[in-house]
Amino acid sequence: MRKYVCIAVLGILLSGSGLGCSITKATPFIAQEDARINIEVINHGFEDATLHAMWTGKRVRLGTVSGTRTATFMLPWAVPYALQIEIDLLASVACTTRPIVADPGDIILVEIRQDLRNCGYGF
Repeated sequence: MRKYVCIAVLGILLSGSGLGCSITKATPFIAQEDARINIEVINHGFEDATLHAMWTGKRVRLGTVSGTRTATFMLPWAVPYALQIEIDLLASVACTTRPIVADPGDIILVEIRQDLRNCGYGF
């Protein structure tokens, strides 16, 4: 008997969870105010790094990460796009990451290696 009560309660909860859905949202799995990506940056080098996000012809400055520090940046992001991060080290080289497809709600981790002067894709 107890087994059937648990199944009935679970059925009610699952059927009621769909009542709050709306067709007007861009993505059904994330609330519209949460349609963003978070970019976490760990700078292992000693130089300050300025970061820019680039997608579909747009280039947006995220901010600066001091040497041997970490930072988190939030970027409004409603639909999946290919994203690249440009890393410009203070008084040194600038590198661009490979493109990755970012979906709303993603957390993207960027690690800036200490030997970024070689400008490889190893970060």
